[in-house]
Amino acid sequence: MDDPKVKGMISIRRTAFIWLAGLMAAICVGAATTSYFLVRNESSDLLDNQLRQIALYVGDAPEAPVADLDAGVPHDPEDDFVIQVWDSTGRLLRQSHPAVGIPRLQATGFTDVSTAHDNWRVYALVALNRTVQVSQEMSVRQELAANAAFQAALPIVVLIPLSLLTLSWIIDRIMARLNRLAVAVASRDVAADAPVPIDDVPAEVIPFVNSINLLLARLRASLERQRRFISDAAHELRTPLSALQIQIDNLRHDDRDGRFSHRLAELEAGIGRATSLVSKLLRLARYDARETAPAPQPIDLVRLVIDTVGRLTPLAESRTIDLGVTRQDQAVAIGSLADFEIILGNLVENAVMYTPANGTVDVAVVVAGQEARIEVRDTGPGIAEEEMPRVFERFFRARPQDSEGSGLGLAIAKAAADRQGARVALAMREDGPGLIACLVIRLVSVKA
Repeated sequence: MDDPKVKGMISIRRTAFIWLAGLMAAICVGAATTSYFLVRNESSDLLDNQLRQIALYVGDAPEAPVADLDAGVPHDPEDDFVIQVWDSTGRLLRQSHPAVGIPRLQATGFTDVSTAHDNWRVYALVALNRTVQVSQEMSVRQELAANAAFQAALPIVVLIPLSLLTLSWIIDRIMARLNRLAVAVASRDVAADAPVPIDDVPAEVIPFVNSINLLLARLRASLERQRRFISDAAHELRTPLSALQIQIDNLRHDDRDGRFSHRLAELEAGIGRATSLVSKLLRLARYDARETAPAPQPIDLVRLVIDTVGRLTPLAESRTIDLGVTRQDQAVAIGSLADFEIILGNLVENAVMYTPANGTVDVAVVVAGQEARIEVRDTGPGIAEEEMPRVFERFFRARPQDSEGSGLGLAIAKAAADRQGARVALAMREDGPGLIACLVIRLVSVKA
């Protein structure tokens, strides 16, 4: 944390402390202010009543009570004091509430007295020439204490929900930075070279982000080594395979009596398979390296299907498979023709290779809305449900395992489709045995 760059970053701890300190201070100020005004109003009423009663009974005691002189002044009768005055002989000179029978006390001081009507707090002032007693109901004090407690708690009760809402907003504000970081990491492309930015990252999370960047750098280096190895291995294999093909051609030219024709044909077929595998590895290496796709161009999907079927018809005829086009909805897409040829070629070739003799492979172009589906339906064994999630893995070959193929065709088709923004999907046929391979393409325009 001594790095000046880190010191300049926003800290979750400091941000939370500042916001929470401000929130607590606001709650304290709000509670104190509200309690002040509530208690001031309550105590003001009580003190006003004291002023009133002092004015009523100050001075020498008259012959008659004067409680009715201010009958028009609003006040709470419960807050009135009971004032009693006796002379030195014990004769009652004044009593503000004659109905309350509080006895005369003999000593100066405070005393709690109970009568038939209520409990009283009494102060007696015993002098030589007279005795003065001032009494107040205990319920007044209890009510005052209860009101004070309620008024003190009321602002806190009101502020607690507001503080929870504010606290939730503070947490959301703090976590928003982490959410942006999570989105930035999740949305990164696997081929991205730039590290995860730390400009808006809390200081406490910077070591974690640096660790992620270090791990991503190692992963990129590992993937680059793997791609380089595949590309280099494929390039290295192409040269000896080409040399072997030339030597086979020379041997066939010198084999005038035809003694080695069968073996040369088998050897040539093996070299052809190896050459095809090398070409597929090179193609995958280019897709993994995220090479720039060729310039997009309008593609007539029906023409694409017809050309692909025509190119693979000899292979289908050699396996006695009926390969044809069953539907031709006219549609045009934008993209790389080479990539779409690779995708469709692999899908149709896979269908032909996995369909048994005398089977059928039907290709259809179906337009629905702004999408076109090129469907390849075969009558082969299909793919088991438990193997379906793995069909796009490299070198994975679904049953039967003894069928020809490298296990790279669908992986290449998916990589090319991803680059063109298309989708490849597989599903079992519902009208009988076989598989449906779909290439879903976003259309630019649909021909009338």
